[in-house]
Amino acid sequence: MARTILQKITSSLWVLVSFLPLFNGLGFVYIGNKYANSKWFAEGILYELPLILGVITIPNIALATGFFTLGFLTSIVCIIRSIMVDFTLQKQLDQSNLPDKSFENKVNDFISSLWVFASFIPFFNGAGLMYKGKSIPKKSLFVEGIVYELPWIIGLIGIGFQPVRFVAFEVAFVFYFISIIRSIMVATEPKPLHAKRDSFAQDAKFKEKKEQKVEVKKEREEKGTVNVQEGVVPAFKFYEKKFNELAEIYPAKEKNAMELIEKRFAPPQLTYTRFKQVVDDSHETFYSQLDAGRKILDLSTEYSTKVEDELKNKVLVLNSIIQGLDKLSEELVLNISKVESESDTELENLFEDFSRVTSSVKAYE
Repeated sequence: MARTILQKITSSLWVLVSFLPLFNGLGFVYIGNKYANSKWFAEGILYELPLILGVITIPNIALATGFFTLGFLTSIVCIIRSIMVDFTLQKQLDQSNLPDKSFENKVNDFISSLWVFASFIPFFNGAGLMYKGKSIPKKSLFVEGIVYELPWIIGLIGIGFQPVRFVAFEVAFVFYFISIIRSIMVATEPKPLHAKRDSFAQDAKFKEKKEQKVEVKKEREEKGTVNVQEGVVPAFKFYEKKFNELAEIYPAKEKNAMELIEKRFAPPQLTYTRFKQVVDDSHETFYSQLDAGRKILDLSTEYSTKVEDELKNKVLVLNSIIQGLDKLSEELVLNISKVESESDTELENLFEDFSRVTSSVKAYE
């Protein structure tokens, strides 16, 4: 389906950021992170550096003037480059057949990302990440926001001590730009959507539930109360067996999905990069959850319903990731014969759902 003029205009608005002094490289940071293009992301950072260094070196007028001159020249290059890159981006978006979100969804996404603007306010630039860390919730983001606030606090407390004030505010200014970049990165990451994770996991959950109950009940009847001993607690043997089975199944599923992705979307297409990234994310999430589950088994010395609930959750997560790969592979097989002009809406929707499976798990790690 051909993209409309409105879609092309809205997806090109990032170019306007290149005209903003001090923030001209943030447009590249945005599209680089959103479309998993490390070159665009790094280019945006390079456009920001001269101006940041110019502000930091203001006490040395000659050096600061040199950086500001370089910053002015790079800002002109940035404007030209953003226009050039946008032409490339629009072509890739045309080829990828990405489904456009409804106006209502775009408004909701904008509203949910308003916290990013807090990062542009000096003295409060860490507040946005603190809010996001609390609302997800994700402790690491909350702590990161506090770190960005600390230099300002130290500078204000030590305002009567020139060396302390100078160093603190210099660090605070650097952290100011880092917090903006990090906020953009976090806001353009796939958002946790737990309903999607549950939908992938539902089939696996019903399939395993009866088998789990039978085997665990059998272990309890045979062993009675569980004593502390070497190896896995007998009542948890079922979960050890499941972890081993899933560890054998996953590599084949992952390999099959990647082969289909390479056949359907030859690199360096934009869609190929996005699909590969989500499979890589699923790999990292699968094995981190598998290791966590095995560690629980190793550390458990007696039966506990709380521990069993956590083991059940680990099996459910691992099954949901495998289930997502299966559905992704099925849709790729059905789409393998399509020409580029045909709509890949179902495949793209499945991609979005599957990408959120790993995101929802990571949000609670």
